[in-house]
Amino acid sequence: MELIYLLDKNEYETHLVKKKKEYILYSWNTLKLYVNEWQGGMLILDSKKLNIETFFDEKKRLLYRCLKLDEEAYKDFIPYQFKGIKHCLMNTSMIDEKWCYPILRKLIKPNDEVCVLAFSFFNDTKNSNDWDKQYAKGQGIWYRSNTDVFFKYGLKENQIHWVNYFKDFKEDVLKKVLGSSILLLTGGAPDLMMKRIKEFKLKKILKSYQGLMIGYSAGAMIQLKEYHITPDEDYPTFQYLPGLGCIEGFKIEVHYHASNIQKQSIERVLKEKGQPVYAIYEDGGLIVHDDQIESFGHVDLFE
Repeated sequence: MELIYLLDKNEYETHLVKKKKEYILYSWNTLKLYVNEWQGGMLILDSKKLNIETFFDEKKRLLYRCLKLDEEAYKDFIPYQFKGIKHCLMNTSMIDEKWCYPILRKLIKPNDEVCVLAFSFFNDTKNSNDWDKQYAKGQGIWYRSNTDVFFKYGLKENQIHWVNYFKDFKEDVLKKVLGSSILLLTGGAPDLMMKRIKEFKLKKILKSYQGLMIGYSAGAMIQLKEYHITPDEDYPTFQYLPGLGCIEGFKIEVHYHASNIQKQSIERVLKEKGQPVYAIYEDGGLIVHDDQIESFGHVDLFE
């Protein structure tokens, strides 16, 4: 299977998977997918000019022929209304609580499609059965806290799409990520989450995600270009580790409760990195958009 990265004329990241004679287009903010048996070239979405015939890939210096879409065919390509790239950094998945709902309801809409990337589990989750006990519907301890919380925003359960590390193939993961307008990064082990993201070759795709990226704890940390880990029961030593690189210029201290070890870590980061640190309490969060940082709830800033 060949994976080709293209950029269409609306500046949406477009991915075409070619398998035998079948072409499947996955496009940012496109709610419906299109399967085409046509062998003449690549299918590129352009909502401003439906009858596009050619596409020039500047990176590869190639000119591709494209299928002309009539008005009826275009109905399958109604794009999600792009609302700008935003990042939400929190500690808890309980986004339907009173302290954060008034803020997040400006970002989360009833027509959103959510992809839950549940890659942050620790190494004691070794197989599909272990994964199910954490995340699967009807038995997973984290399922409802990452699904039902969207109902208050008008979403239905069938709009929440979970990525299963043990069952989903790479093309399944790609479909769920690119078909979403909200990407949810779960909490847990940030280093192991990054390892699995690289395993699925998702880092480039996630870094250029074109929607709302919500991360809890570990899922918040990895959105940064580099994050630090404060020693705790899971990680005995202080360390800096690389993240996705979606946002940079500051650091965060998650699950902040003003402990001595957390204060020491913050002082170390300020001294060694020279960047401000946002200390996020359990009832706090950040929204990052166009290099603008908005805090809500309980957050302390150290500079």
